[in-house]
Amino acid sequence: MMDAGARRQAFAVAFAAQGRSDWDVYKHLSALTKPSFPQCHTLHYLQMATEKIAKAYRIRDTAADVDELVRHHTGFVEFINQFFRCEMIRDEYRGQDAVLQTLQRNATALAREIEKLAPATDRLASPENAEYPWERDETILIPCTFDFPNLTMLRRPGGRSVMNLVERAFNDFERLRIQ
Repeated sequence: MMDAGARRQAFAVAFAAQGRSDWDVYKHLSALTKPSFPQCHTLHYLQMATEKIAKAYRIRDTAADVDELVRHHTGFVEFINQFFRCEMIRDEYRGQDAVLQTLQRNATALAREIEKLAPATDRLASPENAEYPWERDETILIPCTFDFPNLTMLRRPGGRSVMNLVERAFNDFERLRIQ
């Protein structure tokens, strides 16, 4: 029988690996100059990748309950805030407080919007999601025809900086710790 520490580590590694796979699909789809799929599919992979890398770090580096983390689709915003408290990140931005604060503010705002792409997150207040149709003002909206205006930041320099940070979270998973 696997002890709690080994189980925690195995889940962390598994979430990081699956998240990396989702991230690679997101990067492939988002790099297409003439997308052959609706934007919702790209965003779905982004949401899944960020959810999984957040779970990987939080399972490995915090005392949070593994089964609770596995069960829920939220946690990316909390991870982002913890990531910015990481000593290695803080050291890299030493003397650049304004740059770090702007990046953290953009990352937190974008993380909130990405997290909401999961349909189970907040169906009443923010029903827009990358998977299932939803209703607004007696109109049924469909993810594959929706333009997700709350995520236009992804195409701006601030959003690209945040995506570089997510890439870093994947690339440095073995070296970075959030606690």
